[in-house]
Amino acid sequence: MTEEAFLNGDLVALRKELGLTQQGMADKFDMALRSYQSIESGESEYRYIHRLAAERVALSVAADKKDPSFVPAPVREDALEVVRLGQLLGNPAYRWKVGDDPQPKNASVENNAGFSAAYAVVGEIVLLATALDHQLNHVLMQILSLTDSPMLEAVVATLDIARKIEMVKARSKHIAQATWRKPVMAYIDMLERISKWRNIACHTPLIPDAKHGAVFAPTAAAKLLKNLDVQDPTSRRIPYSEMKAAIELGGAALGAGENLIENFKKMNEARATRYGK
Repeated sequence: MTEEAFLNGDLVALRKELGLTQQGMADKFDMALRSYQSIESGESEYRYIHRLAAERVALSVAADKKDPSFVPAPVREDALEVVRLGQLLGNPAYRWKVGDDPQPKNASVENNAGFSAAYAVVGEIVLLATALDHQLNHVLMQILSLTDSPMLEAVVATLDIARKIEMVKARSKHIAQATWRKPVMAYIDMLERISKWRNIACHTPLIPDAKHGAVFAPTAAAKLLKNLDVQDPTSRRIPYSEMKAAIELGGAALGAGENLIENFKKMNEARATRYGK
């Protein structure tokens, strides 16, 4: 229903979506049919209290018909937020109930140590990806022999990490010496793998799992994102433990990036000394 104004047309539309007659809606509102009809016709004002009553009716009908689509989007979002908050605070009323959900009782968020540990792993991979993105600014500046200045770094930092990787890739093709080219390509390969895992961590729902503690469960939307393909993650659930290898890889990538910055910096200084800036 409309958020900015209470229009009686919204009430009519909702009643029809719920499959209720005017008499049925009047009964839900606990008012006389004529009184309800006057609201729909505009004779009586459609007030905030009426909208709240209509939303409560929608929740009731959705529960009876086991179809959440009957609930208006704003109400649905509020209800989900309440459930999330209840689970986060460990409120017993929001625990998984045996028979109501395929999740085992001990897989609830508040009791599942593996689920909590999974968030620590997710946080670490996101921090690593952020650090690598920052480091890549300096790698790109040295490989492209750009002037090292605060303003230039700010401009480079505005680029998407995928674009920066493509720029380094393009430059590496013009590095004649294999001993210099191979470390650059190895570094880029590590960055691309970390970036894919970071995308999975940030864009794939993490749910409790009795066997693994927590798993990344791809949604239908994730199947459209081909760049999330790490051993076909769009077609299977991924235990969060698989991400630990990506954390080790991220540490190695940081070390490799520092070596590249140092080596290309020395090369640029030597070239400037010999040929001038």
